[in-house]
Amino acid sequence: MNAALATLPILVTLGLLALGVRALYASLAALATALVLTATSFRTPLGDLGDAQLHMLPTIVELGAILFGGILLSELMTRTGAQSRMGDWIGSACSSPSRAVLLVMLGVTPFAESLTGFGIGVIVAIPLLRQLGLPPAKAAVVGLLGLVTVPWGSLAPGSLVAAELGDVDFQQLGIDSALLSAPVFLICGAATLVVALGARRALASAGDLLLAVAALWGTVWAVNTFIGVPLAGVLGGLVTMVVLLVVSRLLERDGADGKRESIGRTLSPYAFLVAGLLVSRLILETAGVKEGWWTVVAGPGGWLLVTAVLTPKLLGAGQAGQAGEAGEPVLGPAALAALGRWWQVTLTTVVFLTLGTVLTVTGMSRELAEACASIGSSYLVLAPWIGAVGGFLAGSNTGANAMFAASQANTAEALNYSTGHLVAVQNVSAALASGASSARVVLAAQLAQNAPGPAAAPKPPERGDTSAPSSPSSGPATRTMTTPAPVVQSSAETDDADRPVDTRWVLRTVLSVHALVFLTTGVIAVLWQ
Repeated sequence: MNAALATLPILVTLGLLALGVRALYASLAALATALVLTATSFRTPLGDLGDAQLHMLPTIVELGAILFGGILLSELMTRTGAQSRMGDWIGSACSSPSRAVLLVMLGVTPFAESLTGFGIGVIVAIPLLRQLGLPPAKAAVVGLLGLVTVPWGSLAPGSLVAAELGDVDFQQLGIDSALLSAPVFLICGAATLVVALGARRALASAGDLLLAVAALWGTVWAVNTFIGVPLAGVLGGLVTMVVLLVVSRLLERDGADGKRESIGRTLSPYAFLVAGLLVSRLILETAGVKEGWWTVVAGPGGWLLVTAVLTPKLLGAGQAGQAGEAGEPVLGPAALAALGRWWQVTLTTVVFLTLGTVLTVTGMSRELAEACASIGSSYLVLAPWIGAVGGFLAGSNTGANAMFAASQANTAEALNYSTGHLVAVQNVSAALASGASSARVVLAAQLAQNAPGPAAAPKPPERGDTSAPSSPSSGPATRTMTTPAPVVQSSAETDDADRPVDTRWVLRTVLSVHALVFLTTGVIAVLWQ
């Protein structure tokens, strides 16, 4: 009876989300249900509830800072035109179809998503994929499949929540999540090549795929193991981009040579953020500080805010050809826009986190765990699907972990299974499935439909032709670099570019790939004793 009652907050959340109710309202309804149960069937002293919430306060503050800093940085990069310049440069540096697609899918998307989160990787990747020649529907699928480093998205707040509620070590969770991500990278990368190039050309590109997966997975694992969790996705995406660009440079003997200074300045906010996080982590490790408010101030949240404030200066906003010309401010309007997007996301996240804490303190998670453990080791096969349901419906790794991380940890204890391993299964599965949520699919479809393809791009001048006029800069959306020629599109796909994106096909394709990942993860969970 208690187990059935304990499932009510989760069922309320999932049911309302499935009906299309906004995540904020669904989480509030679930929290209200949990509080009613706390006052009736799962009586818990108010002092225990208060102490638990107080313990989570630094985590809540850090989450809020990470979310606002990530949104603000993304807004500034868009308003200053930095994202457009970065995309043009990357696209012009790689003419091999497989490497170009993998560069975006396993390099650009993980890099952007790990820095800022909230689907920003899709926003950056899809316009570039359209420039490379992919039809809109295929660009939408590839963009969504690129969300493979969501456990480290927005510098890993979702993983932090899983570690807190699952009562496992944060860094060890990052390492375990990295180990589980190897099949995620490989399966999603292979599916991307099949979707973009067809099965035969994808098979011929197996070498490029293995190289990209090895670079991404090896870096993500190494950073989690030797540096720390937050920067793993960022550095993984960056190293993957560098490896593929170097290979392209060596094999193709071509690339964007003339814009090194420009692209260096475009990437300067990211370089500043990564350097700051590395230095602060070294200082904290040397001082022996592993928890408390100093870790919040010197962690991802603090550095994201500092980086965002300095971004206009780092990008030279206010100079000729940049946003903010003639003294027009950039930071203020960007902060207001970011604030409007931030408060709802943060409030929803905090409510989900509070719900997870209540489920843990009152013993509801334990009741759920004992019920799940009653089916024995077969539960390990189902564990990835449970995390996936939360991620798919909530559209958030943080929200899904707030709902299920504690119960997954308690189930592991009841099964005498590694708690860290099962929480990692939850973390990776929920993160991947959040990329297929309805909001993400609609966003990807709209972006792909509206993004100009290669036919709309100006033809680059011939070598040695100095008579081609250069168009002056006209603001943040201006493309200042040579537009890359299409490397993927075939003549048979030209007509597809004018067709509306079938969101049902996009969703079915992405979920089919994800299902293969969850089956594989379940097998690994059984063997991972």
